Amino acid sequence: MTDNNLSFSMEALFQQLLQRGKEQGVTQQDAYNDLVEEVIENHRAIGEIDTDDATEDMEAQLRGRWLDYQDLLQETSSEIDSL
Repeated sequence: MTDNNLSFSMEALFQQLLQRGKEQGVTQQDAYNDLVEEVIENHRAIGEIDTDDATEDMEAQLRGRWLDYQDLLQETSSEIDSL
């Protein structure tokens, strides 16, 4: 599967992960990995990802952004604390 076939970008998926993670209070890597699977499955359920498409690479790329996710959560928390 190539990103050219997707109706969304990997960055858009990551932003969804970030938003949902904030809403659900996800702060642990295991919960983040579960959230990655959930977001991908949601896109599969609405037909944006074909059920025959392998998603392992997509999952690996998003799981690999765990440190980015943590950094962005900390930035958001710092911004809220400074208000």
